[in-house]
Amino acid sequence: IRAALDARRDADTLIVARTDALTVEGFEAALERAARYVDAGADLLFVEAPATREQMRTIAARFGSRVPLVHNLVEGGRSPVANAAELQDVGYRVGLYPAMLAHLFARQAEIYLRRLMEQGGTTAFAGELHDISSINALLGAPQMLELAARYA
Repeated sequence: IRAALDARRDADTLIVARTDALTVEGFEAALERAARYVDAGADLLFVEAPATREQMRTIAARFGSRVPLVHNLVEGGRSPVANAAELQDVGYRVGLYPAMLAHLFARQAEIYLRRLMEQGGTTAFAGELHDISSINALLGAPQMLELAARYA
């Protein structure tokens, strides 16, 4: 953590200290590690995989006044809380949905690949898709090409 803080170039960069010790070494070991992270100066604390609301409340009581707490909210995961309001209720300030888009895209991929197989092309649902121009615009390709030309 100290090395990451020393390497930080600007105030907009936050150091999120994460420990996965809970599932491997147990709750007390995770708390001990989390305390060292906070003492070292981490900007946010992420104790992965608390199994109960009580564990989350303990983490919040111990560290929540010193540093914002982070928690994963994975669809189908084992989190004892289900949404941002419940997360806030147990004393956490940052909720991550790390797999939501992958879960969504996988579901949609099945639907659209089935339609592609049935219809033999994308013409019937082209209005539901980005075309290559809109994808390039979305990704900022024109601006990247402008920058590249400046250094060519």
